[in-house]
Amino acid sequence: MITIRRASVNDIPVIEDILLDVVNWLDSTGNSLWTKEQISWQGLSRYYSAENFYIAYLDGDAAGCMALVDHDPAFWPDIQKGESLFIHKLAVKRSGAGKGVSIYLINFAKEECRRRNIKYLRLDCHQFRDKVRKLYENEGFVCVDERCLFGKYHTAFYVWKSD
Repeated sequence: MITIRRASVNDIPVIEDILLDVVNWLDSTGNSLWTKEQISWQGLSRYYSAENFYIAYLDGDAAGCMALVDHDPAFWPDIQKGESLFIHKLAVKRSGAGKGVSIYLINFAKEECRRRNIKYLRLDCHQFRDKVRKLYENEGFVCVDERCLFGKYHTAFYVWKSD
């Protein structure tokens, strides 16, 4: 059974643990994405509060997380605060891989849009990570742009529109 709970400051070690598990796995496969510094709370707290995160529990064990915010001026500068929700740092530990945790988190974010009466859910991902892009496309996201940000981040931008 999968449940989702909003994080608090007490959950910071849980968030770091989930993200570190993903960083270590990606590093071991030669597909590095985030650095350990970027996913440490010191790095994350420059952009997020603990309450921006939601943690997915699989049979009671923390298995995944995501940040869900209503403003992203760095990656989506033309979108006004409150017009969309944005998923960031969606991550699933190896123990939860292939068990629907990422889809559950995405569906939770869609429901948050509906609950808040927000029409759009946006996210961005690495432009050349086909497996991740396919996941988002299978969940109804449409790629609206691809570009290299800050001269080094090949990024695909996705939007999902509520009914």
